[in-house]
Amino acid sequence: MAATHYNPLPLAPGIEDPVTYKEASALLARTGHPAPESTLRRYVREDHIETVHVGPLRVVYASYSDLLQAHAKRTAAKLRASSDWP
Repeated sequence: MAATHYNPLPLAPGIEDPVTYKEASALLARTGHPAPESTLRRYVREDHIETVHVGPLRVVYASYSDLLQAHAKRTAAKLRASSDWP
């Protein structure tokens, strides 16, 4: 009898730290600078972040570290433009 291999991470070739838009949005909400899923899709489009479609439902995965960098860049620019920046 063959054993079934269980991989807790989805198969996302080329992406070391795959997350869905929903997962990334939930993680960024805890930073104090939330980003909804639509904003993350815009980051992916504007910064040409690689995505992978997985499974029959075509779930989209992107690199969490790439999304963090894109979010940090835009958050820093927003803070510099505001009066709250030192």
